[in-house]
Amino acid sequence: MGSVIPDVDAFPETGTPHHHKLEGYDLYKSLGSPKCIVAPMVDQSELAWRILCRRYGADLVYTPMINAKIYVQQGRGTHRVREGFFNQDVGEEGAHTLDLCDDRKDSDRPLIVQFCANDPDMLLEAAQAVQDKCDAVDLNLGCPQQIAKRGKFGAFLMDDWDLVFRLINTLHLNLKVPVTAKFRVYDSVEKSIAYARMIQRAGAQIVTVHGRTREMKGHKTGLADWSIMRAVKEALAIPVFANGNILYAQDWRDCLAYTGCDGVMSAEGNLYNPTLFHRELGRDLSVLCDPAADHAQFEPMQLIRIAHEYLDIVARLKTPTSHSALKGHMFKITRPALCIHTDLRPVLGNAHTYDDGDGEHQIREYRAFVHELEKRLEADASQPTYYTRPSELPHHYVAPPHIQDASDRATRPDYIPHWYLQPYFRPPYNPPQPKDNKADASSAPNKESSNVHNPPSPSTEAEPSVKRVKIES
Repeated sequence: MGSVIPDVDAFPETGTPHHHKLEGYDLYKSLGSPKCIVAPMVDQSELAWRILCRRYGADLVYTPMINAKIYVQQGRGTHRVREGFFNQDVGEEGAHTLDLCDDRKDSDRPLIVQFCANDPDMLLEAAQAVQDKCDAVDLNLGCPQQIAKRGKFGAFLMDDWDLVFRLINTLHLNLKVPVTAKFRVYDSVEKSIAYARMIQRAGAQIVTVHGRTREMKGHKTGLADWSIMRAVKEALAIPVFANGNILYAQDWRDCLAYTGCDGVMSAEGNLYNPTLFHRELGRDLSVLCDPAADHAQFEPMQLIRIAHEYLDIVARLKTPTSHSALKGHMFKITRPALCIHTDLRPVLGNAHTYDDGDGEHQIREYRAFVHELEKRLEADASQPTYYTRPSELPHHYVAPPHIQDASDRATRPDYIPHWYLQPYFRPPYNPPQPKDNKADASSAPNKESSNVHNPPSPSTEAEPSVKRVKIES
């Protein structure tokens, strides 16, 4: 990306929409002034997950990113995208009321539907197809993956400000609902602010700032820059959501205070702990390591409870949940326990869903897995050894610097018993060093220490080389 900053004032005027709709803080208030937001996540923020997250404190939830071109064109993949990413046939997605159980009323509102696109007309057609089922439509300007580079969408539109303006402005002028946008930052604070101002000028009524650059992905993810988020917030006249570094409940509270943003969005943190935004959970997590303490206030954090509840929602919905979404969620929810009970990983990895029978029958293999894990965790909870921090922490406890240096260990503990939901720490990115043949061979990391800082990707954990266990379903 070049260092030249385009002149924002040289862009066209925003223009007057053809339909009356809420703008800026009026839109924000109509959404309930959300502070805790679940991010759009491909194949992960599906309806069942959105319902679960709302039950545990999420004020606003986005759909998965939807490819606008595939959504509107009749071609290969259209049916899968329409059924799995935003299904309008059943009538549950975007519904104000859902009756899934006797003791509560669920809802899929407020809801923002996110699209990726590089053609204004195609984007408008897709957005018009969903505008009656959501509160706003969001443009993805943050996806950094190779598929986005090949398709020229997401973060790879950062090189074409004119196109970004036209995409947003087309929705602003023609949709019945407001348009929002989620974007990544540049290395330059000044350019990040200018980009955000251009997006605002185009007609976006809320923006989400992901405090990482386009290059920060995969093993190069690193930490998001909260200072750039704060600078963007101070420069705009519309609501701003902050996105990045939200691993514990205290993180989103600190992020709001530091950045001054109107809300905080979580993606990966939410996937590993969907109770992250639960306001009624106790803040002193250190008591989880005290077997004599009263743990009742932390019951929502018990991963077995969440796994069962998620399966309950999947089973009761008429809207199908994709097998890949279901499996992905179950691996992330139960990850701490599977670090101990490794023989159950292939059981989960080999679990299938079925098309016959009622919803519960269709997910029977997943339910059987959770029941088996539940029996083991009940036994583990009676063992004092699991309440004590081990001398060598599991892979996912290699915390980033802002967690390692945290003074308040009660709200950001570096050890939590494995039957509770907890964050997954990506290993810090260390740029490759030039080879020095004269270097002392003893300075090279040994295999064991290297293992600690390079944990396996969650997507590769389904088939480890361990003894297989058969579970009757």
